[in-house]
This record gives sequence, structure tokens and C-alpha cells, in this order.
Amino acid sequence: MRYRFAILAALCLLPALTAPVQGGVILNTLAGYDQREPGWSGKIDGLFSGSGGNTERIIFSAGGQVQWRGEVNRWCLQSVGAYEESAGRETARNVVVHLRHNRDLSEAWASILFAQVQHNPFQRLESRWLFGAGARVNVRDDEQGRIGIGLTPMLELERIDGEPGHHTRGRLSAFVHVAQHLNDRTRLDLTAFWQPLFSDIQAWRAVGNVALVVEINGHLDLKLGAAVEDDARAPAGVERTDWSTYAGLSWTF
Repeated sequence: MRYRFAILAALCLLPALTAPVQGGVILNTLAGYDQREPGWSGKIDGLFSGSGGNTERIIFSAGGQVQWRGEVNRWCLQSVGAYEESAGRETARNVVVHLRHNRDLSEAWASILFAQVQHNPFQRLESRWLFGAGARVNVRDDEQGRIGIGLTPMLELERIDGEPGHHTRGRLSAFVHVAQHLNDRTRLDLTAFWQPLFSDIQAWRAVGNVALVVEINGHLDLKLGAAVEDDARAPAGVERTDWSTYAGLSWTF
């Protein structure tokens, strides 16, 4: 178990892998879209908590983002990993990696092309691959904030622990992203996704994230927030809803 924890920590701290720390429930793939100047940028987030004595517990979450922007093209690689151990027993583990390409079609419109993989044994999820393409539009984009919405049809390949073979399905991913600057140092971020199956609209997933980001200095931010994920057709023995609250530091470069 300690060996798996060390491997997970090493993977999550690779310089190319980054994303908001949120207990491993959801990967917010919309954050970081506001880079306006060409070139490289990135950030690393982390949270660690440990206790001993009467209560033995380890909580680790890390990840981040690295992004390259040209005149019209943008590439972004994100990852997040979370691990929790209580009294020597693993109680949570989740890893997500997401690669995305955007091409600016106009000042407001951009294309989306992405691939994502997730592993979470506590949701009986051996692996979930997503491949999607679509578009987003910024209905507001100024110095005070942004409101973006988008639609992305995607192919889902999923392997569930205890079930033979794998499931191949088509889903629609509809999303909204709201970023609002409250003052010079504080920003509020809201994101929400709704992802129904094409073959059964009642078989949907809904995910949401709210974060308050406070700038400490030019490179270091404090993040406070909450995330929730609801799966209308969760596998047998798996709770339908996961949620988390989080607090951590983010270093931007």
C-alpha cells in the first residue's frame, strides 16, 4: 500500500501534470482557459494531511496543468490524483489525465478536441476513456470575468470491476463556466457539466465545482471550494453521489 502511494505521488507531481486539487472527485477541465498571451504557462496544486496516535490518517492530493498557446491554437495537459489511507487501510484513490486542444475560430468561438482517462476503484471504475470533439462560445469575456458554454459529443469506453468486457457508448457533454473577479486578488469560479447517454437521456452524469481563488502573491494562490458528482446509473454497490470540499495552494509559472 505504501508502495502504491509513493507511485501515485510521483506521477501526480510530474512537471507536465496539473489541475485543481479537489479530493479526486472531479477534474475541472475548464480552468486555465483564460491565458491570453502566446507561450507556455502552468500551475501545480497540492494538499497533504497526516495524523497519528489515536487517529491514523493520510490524505494526499496533487495535480495541475501545463498549457501552450499560439496565435489561434491551444494545447493543455491536466492531471489530478488523490489518495486517502485510514488506520493503514486505503479508503480512496482516484487518478484522471486529460489532454485538450482548442482552436480559436473567432473572438468568441473555439473548437474543442480532447481525450481523457480515469481510474477509481472505489467507484468500481477500472478505466474510463473519453474522446470528444465540439465547440464552446464565450457569451461574456472581459477583464471582470467570463461566461462560456459549450457542447461536446464524446465516445466513452468503460471497464467496470466485476463486469466482463467493456462498455462502448456515446454521450453528450454540455457545460457552462463562469469566472468572476470579485476584486483585484479574488476570483470566483463556477463550472457545471451535464452528460447524458445518446441512447438513454435518463442515464446521465452531472458534475459541478465552485472555487474561491485568492491571490497571495504573483505566483501563489489559495483555493477553497467544493465539488459534487452525480451518476444516475452508478454501478451496483456504488453510491450515486460523490462530493468533496477542498483547500490548498496553487503555484503558477
